[in-house]
Amino acid sequence: SQIERMDANIESMEDLKLNLAEYGLELEKLPFVIQYNKRDLPNVVPVPEMNRVLNPNNVPYYEAIALKGIGVFETLKDIGKQVLRELKKNY
Repeated sequence: SQIERMDANIESMEDLKLNLAEYGLELEKLPFVIQYNKRDLPNVVPVPEMNRVLNPNNVPYYEAIALKGIGVFETLKDIGKQVLRELKKNY
């Protein structure tokens, strides 16, 4: 979430897409949520800007402070629901 990490965050998202493509998968077709962690640190990027850059498909996102457990369960609950929905649809 920090300004200093934004380039690394963009690179990580691109790497994820490339790695999935190697397996014939598209991120847009998979269960997916974004967790913006470390929201308690200084120099955080505002969420609307993070969404503009990292979340163009408007997937669910959660702000988190993982060390305090804030936002962690909500993120896990959402991705769990998405996975179960996909399993029910496909099996």
